Amino acid sequence: MQKNFYKAGATSSLLVFVLFLIGITGIIATLLQITINNGWFMQLQDNWLILLSKMNMGFQANLNVLNTTDMTIMALFCALFLGLYTALQNTSKIWSLIATALPFLGIPIFLATATARRSTLLIAVPIISIVTLRSNIFSKQTAYIGIVASTLMFFAGDIATVVFSSSAIIALIMAIGYLFWMVWFLLVSQKLYQLGKANQDNSETPKN
Repeated sequence: MQKNFYKAGATSSLLVFVLFLIGITGIIATLLQITINNGWFMQLQDNWLILLSKMNMGFQANLNVLNTTDMTIMALFCALFLGLYTALQNTSKIWSLIATALPFLGIPIFLATATARRSTLLIAVPIISIVTLRSNIFSKQTAYIGIVASTLMFFAGDIATVVFSSSAIIALIMAIGYLFWMVWFLLVSQKLYQLGKANQDNSETPKN
């Protein structure tokens, strides 16, 4: 059972990385004023963090809609955090459970309000990253990257965007956090895959 959670988490983390990478093409297309006629690809480009960045760059963007890409990302986060919980429950069961619950709680709120309840993801990552600091499973580098990325995205994206007017500085801080988060997804995916592989090898080892 554990290997399935690890593999699902690793795959989900990698898929989120791909979706975030596609989101970067949306920023590039906007800056270069390139028109993309593929409707599905345009939807994939506009995750909520990209839309927040566009707003701070002075472009029009609407967050108060049910975005298929955001729903997909939130669902992938659920699978990713189940994998992280499996790995970290022995380090801190309560805080791992709280972090894992946040993406699940965010989905029904998002569906009910069609507003930016994606913040639960930004809160979940630093919590689980702090737990990883206390474990010997993930590297300290992975933990610190998760904390820094989510902190930058939360305060620059969610808070600063509401409190202050649109700003290129806020957009730049978000861009840095966005790239750090992508690195975090890759590191987590790699580690969960290794854990799943090790768990599978152990289960297949003949017992004397």
